[in-house]
Parts: sequence; structure tokens; C-alpha cells
Amino acid sequence: MKTLAFTVLLIACIVAAGCASPEATRERGGRGADVGNRPKVAEMHDGAEPFWKTPRFVTSHPPLESARQAERLSDK
Repeated sequence: MKTLAFTVLLIACIVAAGCASPEATRERGGRGADVGNRPKVAEMHDGAEPFWKTPRFVTSHPPLESARQAERLSDK
């Protein structure tokens, strides 16, 4: 009977320890989502070129003179 009680107590302690999160001590709204990740500025993918070798379909823009004329006329 003592072995069963010890086993149940041991399992209860392990479950209780598993419920304690290291994020519980982090203040709400603080920097960094990971434990210990608290630099002033997070540099994600530093130096990466995300659009490298991406084909560009738009090679020229439509003429903007009509839009500029409409803006000038609307200012009056």
C-alpha cells in the first residue's frame, strides 16, 4: 500500500511540475515570445532577399498625367 501511495504522489508531483510554464513569469506585453529572447529589435531573416529571382510582370506603369490633372482641378 505504501508503494502505491508513493507512486501516486510521485505521478502527482510530475504532473504539477509539468504544468508550470516558464512563460508564466514573463510580464504581459513584454518583448520576446521565447524565454530569454528580449533584444531591443528583433532581426528576422537579416540579410535575406525574399523576392530574389521573382519574375516581374509589371514593367511599366500607366501614365499619371490624367491623375495629376484631376488632382489640380480638385484643389480649386
